[in-house]
Amino acid sequence: MKKTFIILLILPFLFSCSMDEGGVTVSNNMEKYAIEYIEANQLLEEGEKIIAYYDYTISLDGTESVMLTDNRLLYHNAETYDSSVLLENITTIDHREEGLIGHIIEVYDTEGNIFMIEIAPLNGGETFLKLLKSRVSGLEDQIL
Repeated sequence: MKKTFIILLILPFLFSCSMDEGGVTVSNNMEKYAIEYIEANQLLEEGEKIIAYYDYTISLDGTESVMLTDNRLLYHNAETYDSSVLLENITTIDHREEGLIGHIIEVYDTEGNIFMIEIAPLNGGETFLKLLKSRVSGLEDQIL
């Protein structure tokens, strides 16, 4: 009886979780759901290529994500709005780690706007940061 009860508690959780891996992915190991979602919602500009991708959602459905492309940094939220900043307009990248939150990456542009990215612990925040810095001219060697 006790085993049956535990199984019944665990089953809904297992079925609600995606079988996709999650975390920061790069162009050569992106999950199929992410590619299909990006294409279906026309999130990329003509000829734009994804460098790094992070899905914020637990269900990994692409409805809230951040993407680094060869041209810009894009935040997508299907329920509210999309925002982006051209890589050429980024002036500063600040980074810190906060225990349970993970990596906090703050990106500032030429107009003083801030673009904040939060990547959960053990989800590849360092990889996203490294790729972002490598794409922003003059900030590759910036110590953060």
